[in-house]
Amino acid sequence: MLRQTFQQTAISAALLLALTACDSSTHSNEGKPQPIHEHPKVENAGRLVLSTVGSNSVYIYDIKDKKQIGSFDAQLPTHSIYASPDRRYALLFQRVDNQVRFIDGGLWQEDHGDHLHDYQQNPLLSAFIVKGPAPTHYEVHARQAAIFFDGVASPLQPSSVSVLTDASITQAKVSASLQLPLNMHGTAEPRGTHLLTTFRPADASNTLPTQVEWYQQNGDSFTLKERFSEQCPGLHGSYSVKDYSLFGCTDGVLVVQQKAGEFSAVKLPNPVGMTGRIGTITGHKTLTQTIGFAGQDMYLIDPVALTMTKLDWRQGSTATRTAYAFSGDGDYLAQLDNSGKLVVQDVAAGYAIKATLQLLTGFETANPPVIAVNNQNDEIYVTDPTQKQLHRVDLKTMASSILPLEFTPAKMTWLGIAKPAP
Repeated sequence: MLRQTFQQTAISAALLLALTACDSSTHSNEGKPQPIHEHPKVENAGRLVLSTVGSNSVYIYDIKDKKQIGSFDAQLPTHSIYASPDRRYALLFQRVDNQVRFIDGGLWQEDHGDHLHDYQQNPLLSAFIVKGPAPTHYEVHARQAAIFFDGVASPLQPSSVSVLTDASITQAKVSASLQLPLNMHGTAEPRGTHLLTTFRPADASNTLPTQVEWYQQNGDSFTLKERFSEQCPGLHGSYSVKDYSLFGCTDGVLVVQQKAGEFSAVKLPNPVGMTGRIGTITGHKTLTQTIGFAGQDMYLIDPVALTMTKLDWRQGSTATRTAYAFSGDGDYLAQLDNSGKLVVQDVAAGYAIKATLQLLTGFETANPPVIAVNNQNDEIYVTDPTQKQLHRVDLKTMASSILPLEFTPAKMTWLGIAKPAP
């Protein structure tokens, strides 16, 4: 197992690009440039960034070579790991310590006008850190990401939002930020030069928001445009598709529609017979309909037709959801239940169950399995903490294999050059 610690930062990586410009298709360890104007594709299946239990270490696993290629001391515990919008960087949420760190996965692509140029280099731990009280929710839409910092009640540290892109992370800065008046357990949806985020009145009984606000970006800050009058009590969970952003409420889903530079909001009430409420919303960038989870129940939410339809993913069992993810192209939804069984649904077939696969024999609830999605194909990766391994599953063929690890995995994300959108 390699235990290299790379000390260069993402800023030095940007300097390397500036110096080498377009003289090679990959900036590899050996530094052997390709002839000018020849731009072969980087043949790499991507890299997984994984944290481990009881340690501040973060590991980089190369999928093609099936081995660990580096490790970093993140210095503080990592609460969760996410990918940047273009999947070059891993964001390490160190929630308890009020900051987010970044790892450059070393694989990315640039549009050079007449060609798409692939780059490959060693992973790097960046010196760039975004600080703020309790970073929690993270949402990505249209090559932008928003980090929502919950803040602290006493002494008051208000909530805030930081919007980033891969380009801004490379420059070691955020694109824009917003300071809110109070703390809350909120969320934010970036939509180009607009931002939708949450509002909580000062006399609220808890830290959950009750309304959604629309902000306009001005340089590196935001100006309030409107607080929608539609109420969203107990707001929790959000997701954006092309023309809509959806927010979970105790009494339904707030649907915010964007038409050019204007926004409007309408409430989609909970259907008759729903137990609980929508508290998590997910989807895929190629789809208009989204999925809402009300406890273990699953609903198909159509923001155009304003309908909410219950779907059966448990086939009458009492299974509970442990992890879930859409495939890279949005063709499949995979859900891992508490027995270690993977349930795969076919999106085009109305989320009919395509297949099930018993992957894990058991796991500890303190460190449950997580799923990472390969955005080049139909593969997903599922952590198996009790066996110190990963399960690699092709959702199209349901073929699976095991990738052994030398540590106990915890959180995980995939980085790499994604398959071009159709």
